[in-house]
Amino acid sequence: MLKDTLGGKNTLREYVEWKIALLRDTNRTMRDMFPLMFSETNNIMCESTDGYRVHKTTYGESLQRVHIKTAKLIRLLEGIPLASPVGLYMENSLDWIEYFWAILQAGYKPLLMNMRLDDATLEGVIRELNVQAVISQDKAFSVRNLHAADIAEMGKPEIAPDPDVFADEVFLMSSNSSNHLKVCGYTGERFYWQVCNSAKILQMGRSIQKHYEGNLKQLTILPFYHIFGLAAVYLWFCFFSRTLVFLRDLNPKTILSTVKKHKVTHIFAVPVLWERLYQSAMREIRSRGEKTYGKFTHGMHLAEKLNAVPPLGKLFSKLAFREVRDNIFGPSVQCMINGGGAISAEAMKFINSIGYHLVNGYGMTEIGITSVELSEKTKQIVLGSVGKPFSSVEYSLNAENELLVRGNCLASEIYQDGVWRKLSADEWFNTQDLFTERNGDYYIDGRTDDLIVCSNGENLNPNLVEPLLTADGIEQVCLIPAENVSGKAVLLCKVKRFANRDALLAVRKNLTEKIRTLRLDGVISGIVFTSTPLLEADDFKLNRKKIRRRFQAGAFRLIDLSEDSRAMEEEDRELAKEVAQILAAALDRSADEITPDTDFFLDLGGSSLDYFAAMTNIQNEYGVPFLAADGTGAATVREIVTYIKANA
Repeated sequence: MLKDTLGGKNTLREYVEWKIALLRDTNRTMRDMFPLMFSETNNIMCESTDGYRVHKTTYGESLQRVHIKTAKLIRLLEGIPLASPVGLYMENSLDWIEYFWAILQAGYKPLLMNMRLDDATLEGVIRELNVQAVISQDKAFSVRNLHAADIAEMGKPEIAPDPDVFADEVFLMSSNSSNHLKVCGYTGERFYWQVCNSAKILQMGRSIQKHYEGNLKQLTILPFYHIFGLAAVYLWFCFFSRTLVFLRDLNPKTILSTVKKHKVTHIFAVPVLWERLYQSAMREIRSRGEKTYGKFTHGMHLAEKLNAVPPLGKLFSKLAFREVRDNIFGPSVQCMINGGGAISAEAMKFINSIGYHLVNGYGMTEIGITSVELSEKTKQIVLGSVGKPFSSVEYSLNAENELLVRGNCLASEIYQDGVWRKLSADEWFNTQDLFTERNGDYYIDGRTDDLIVCSNGENLNPNLVEPLLTADGIEQVCLIPAENVSGKAVLLCKVKRFANRDALLAVRKNLTEKIRTLRLDGVISGIVFTSTPLLEADDFKLNRKKIRRRFQAGAFRLIDLSEDSRAMEEEDRELAKEVAQILAAALDRSADEITPDTDFFLDLGGSSLDYFAAMTNIQNEYGVPFLAADGTGAATVREIVTYIKANA
């Protein structure tokens, strides 16, 4: 089955080398890459589901759709000068890919618009780059708007594209994680080197080239307008005619069910996904009781010891934690890559120790993807290295340990503060990311602009300190400069909603002792608890500058631990209201009928099955152990609230 997808070649290695050679022998433009992206016409390019049926599209079918879209765009973009940027504002989809190539084939440069940026920022980019048209699903901009649904309804124009006008540059917006918006241009030549990097990975990394039941399927969780989504998800794998699997939405349940339904093999994502997966799995294991949790932790310790003998360690993990994997992604997933930021050691160790293969990668909008950990040894992987630089790039550390990068796969030009700057492959680009190098491998230590200058003149690196300041009951921590206290920091701790007051006091005492032991009491001026998520809905990773601005603007709901705290009373009322809504939903009744002391069984006529459904939602929403189906001791809103606060 695998051999049937390799363009007539006998092995994957032979196929990869052959296809890279085809591109190498061209002018290496986007025009040259285009036919090679669709050359295996019978291979399945993408799969999606409407919840019931799986829909498949071949590379050949998609290629025909690109030509149709190109003809339509030529007519719709009439009057706009060739080689002008045309915005593409869409979520991941087959349409996104086809419009991407149609814009290029029509003679225009795609501006991949970051959908997580606000309207004012996007309009500013449109204005500064003189963008005269944007393709979107339904959003309107201040320029010519081409909505996908309207384009689809057009008749098929008989306009043949002119091959001589095929554009050769793509623009990406920075993720804005550093708070300085940039637009980076990549030519076909620069993307050629990105594809060459992926070929080396496929040749050297055993796990990354693994198929399952003859297929390699990449989950499209990273947006294509992000460098990781465009390069590492789309270009890396579709150049070699593998399959993309599209998600209906980013709901965690949708992600898990899609992976299993489509038998996804590869998942590339940012730290927040892996951290939530780890926390959710640990919460589920703990909810099964101390005996189950004890067996699991014992197995983890044993797996860690056996990792010193790679074959034995991997075999043990596959056998011992099969049930755990079945409850997460199942058996099909062969390789996962974390990119876009540092991941916690706990999450990295957990995911690899249960038998999956999760490694770190590194890149930026300005430099593309430049390294991935290629080791197959779990003992090496869990150290968190991003590996060695690809052959197309070089790494170097300056005196401040900031990573410098140069090479052929970097952006060809960068627009910032009203100026375009050409980027030579020979010049060093300062990433402003702090790194450590050990034995040729590179480790992320944080960002220069996250450093907090202490009153003693030393720099406090949150990325290194935060992992040391964890405790049971804390979901995430962030060190930010203390307002109006020069040289001091505040430890902002995200805890579960409606956490028990006495438990939080114990956590604060625990953290205070850790801070004193680490001799940080002179620079950390306070510990603040909040139930507000540190990451907003569209955040990919922890952005400390953004969190600091939100904190100073009063965006976080802080938890007052004083005895007569009205805030705690308000949270009790809010929790009671939510619990009433969950009970009402289980009974298909109005929440207005349920008072704090209304009995679920006696007053509302609920059955054990109804109670089971409600308690399942309570468990999932608040992360508490499951309540017995007989409702003993917790059959009213007041009793359930007390239970949640005692066990959250």
